[in-house]
Amino acid sequence: MSLLRRRRADDGLDPAAIDPAITPIGEVAGRQRVRVSGQVVRMRARPTSGLPALVLSISDETGTATAVWTGRRSIGGVTLGRRLTIEGVPLRRGDQLEFTNPVYTLLPRS
Repeated sequence: MSLLRRRRADDGLDPAAIDPAITPIGEVAGRQRVRVSGQVVRMRARPTSGLPALVLSISDETGTATAVWTGRRSIGGVTLGRRLTIEGVPLRRGDQLEFTNPVYTLLPRS
């Protein structure tokens, strides 16, 4: 069983003020623990080996990353257009950056 952790950001703070260690998506190398921040531009539920999985595409000005949460069909508060920060160890799948079960922080709505 995986552990899903959720953090909430304080209202009125931008991602850099919450955590100066945020890396632009376009600068991320695979297999290193990083934090990225962006806007949810695509959401879908896809079965993986018979289990549900929530797949999000998150974009910033430099690129797009995919986050996959296994065993989930939705996450409360995560909607299209919502900004969030994810943290984990991504893998490169071709030219795509993919996080599996990352820790996430919901950022305040503007």
